[in-house]
Amino acid sequence: MAGMTVSPEPPSSDPKAANPPSGASPVDGNASDEASVPQPGAVDPSDQHDEASGLSGDYDVSSGSDDVEAVATDKVARDASTADDAPGESVVSSVASVAGAAGGVSLVAGLVWWAAVQSTSPEVLALLIVGAVLVAIYAIVNSRDLLVWAGSRGAQRGTVATVQSVAVIGLLVVINWTANNFGGQIDLTDARRYTLADQTQKVLSQLDRDVKVVAFFPSRQEDPFTRGTKSLLNQYQKASPRITIEFVDPDINPGAAKQYDIKNYPITIFTSGDRKEETTGLTEQDFTSALLKLSRTEKKKVYFLQGHQERDPDSSQPTGFNTISQALKRENYVVEKLSFLTSPQVPADAAVLVIAGARARALENEVKAVADFLDAGGHVLALLEPKQETGYEAIFEKWNITVGNDLVIDPSRNYNGDPLTPAPLPQPGHRITGSLTDVLMPGSRTITPKSAAGTDLAIASLLKTTERGWGETTMAGQAKYDEGVDVKGPVSVAVAVNRSDPTAPVTPGATPTPGTTSKVPKGRIVVVGNTEFASNTLAAPVLGNRDFFVNSVNWLAEEEDLISIRAEPQSAATVVMTNQSQVLVFFTTVVLVPVSALLIGIAIWWQRR
Repeated sequence: MAGMTVSPEPPSSDPKAANPPSGASPVDGNASDEASVPQPGAVDPSDQHDEASGLSGDYDVSSGSDDVEAVATDKVARDASTADDAPGESVVSSVASVAGAAGGVSLVAGLVWWAAVQSTSPEVLALLIVGAVLVAIYAIVNSRDLLVWAGSRGAQRGTVATVQSVAVIGLLVVINWTANNFGGQIDLTDARRYTLADQTQKVLSQLDRDVKVVAFFPSRQEDPFTRGTKSLLNQYQKASPRITIEFVDPDINPGAAKQYDIKNYPITIFTSGDRKEETTGLTEQDFTSALLKLSRTEKKKVYFLQGHQERDPDSSQPTGFNTISQALKRENYVVEKLSFLTSPQVPADAAVLVIAGARARALENEVKAVADFLDAGGHVLALLEPKQETGYEAIFEKWNITVGNDLVIDPSRNYNGDPLTPAPLPQPGHRITGSLTDVLMPGSRTITPKSAAGTDLAIASLLKTTERGWGETTMAGQAKYDEGVDVKGPVSVAVAVNRSDPTAPVTPGATPTPGTTSKVPKGRIVVVGNTEFASNTLAAPVLGNRDFFVNSVNWLAEEEDLISIRAEPQSAATVVMTNQSQVLVFFTTVVLVPVSALLIGIAIWWQRR
């Protein structure tokens, strides 16, 4: 039966069909261009062979017309079944695609939220779980397509890129974990915001008892500032094995809040034994101050003399000393006022007597009270105004200090080009100024140390101008240096003197060593030819001014271990840009970068095409 022609139609009785002309189709007697159109019910043998081969392998169409008809019938039935199922599968695939996209968005949102709050809150967990479920649904529905895609060359390249990205991210995670657990940290901020201040490190190194810190921070109020505070407290714990930190959410654990009698928060509690200090502040200054108060059983008193138009330690006016007063209280001092009208003598519990800018002459009995206080081993800090007699000049001379009747001018080192606002150089070698930063002294007079040869005095200049500075004695006309009339520079602006026992070594700024047999030096005085530097106007913004004043008090009160550079007040780091800078940033970030990325993508696509 080889070469048999299959035709579902019976032979036609039409004579034309029985005897077709040359070149005509055996099926139809029409022209050749019409003969190519299949008639209903007609089956092309080549099509039958192809269909049979596609359905049952190497099927031989010569096996008979019945088998071929069965194959054709089966194909038609399968095509009909596929056509019936196509709408349902299409709907499922569409729903799965939407679920996959929504799941991806949910996962990304959850990861971003977690990275922002650094906490696995219920909302974050919900986003991550829902996202994972939706992505899993998409993967199950499209598993066949995903397997095909996984075998493609593009998928292999994508896998390599993904593995490389994961490796880089993993390396960064390991580096971060190592730095976090082993103390590695590099502070690149301009003001070293994430490095504990020198004073804080000193206080922590001198702790002789365990301190427990309980910080009540509600998670619902957590913000970047609070997270920064937590990081700051963790630095305290890393710096000293004596410190243990516990963070408590008072909303989740109200029992702990009740135990510590907490009514308002955030608040941080420092406890050691039966002693407790608390602070509502969230800065390094607040925490270190609490540690100082907790670790020191004695609170020394600093008296500010009043009654001669001196500066008021309680005043918040620009000329007041409230900023300085608060700084002293953070150092665990008690600040009080003293008037010789109510107390003829300096109280016996006075660690330091401050004379801040007296503008009226002291009476004879008042001068004697200050002199007796010094002779008895007392400590005085005197801040003087230019061209103003105080009545205490004889006391200063007795301590080998000369107060100049002049005005300090320095054209080389000053503030904003104003020679009347010198920025004198802190002198090395003394505890007060050894680690001091810049200070500003607007409107100063010279304070010059005399020779201490043959005396029991140790004298040191604390602040000096440059060599181009001088003490102007003529206040009229234009200021210029006059040889033989003015005080030649460099001139001194502040002097420290301590009196010691003749058998004790005389060293400027010396600190007695506990447990030694030498006698403790007695009597200390610091004289500064300026008062304005410690006012609220300058003590707050110029941290060197604040440190200079407090360091002087610490040295006078024999609390040298507190002399250091203190933490800066925490403030927002802002960037002030001109209009041109704003336009440049806008076009760079909003226009240039996105457009460049788009053009690069188009170029790559065109090249591959």
